[in-house]
Amino acid sequence: MWKILIVEDDAENNQMVKEYLENHGYLCAQAYSGSEAKLLFELEKFDLVLLDLMLPGIPGEELVSVFSERAPVI
Repeated sequence: MWKILIVEDDAENNQMVKEYLENHGYLCAQAYSGSEAKLLFELEKFDLVLLDLMLPGIPGEELVSVFSERAPVI
């Protein structure tokens, strides 16, 4: 089963994406800031990252290169 990291600072959008993906059989983890996403990515293995670019903490643009070394990033 695929594990997806959802990185979105808007709580409503984050939850909507999570519910949709889980209803289609995916495992999901949620992050609401760039720094939270980076920590989760260091601690767990993900098959895909859904990344917002405008985030509090570390901007998404800085995280793309870090995440894309180990997982596809959308």
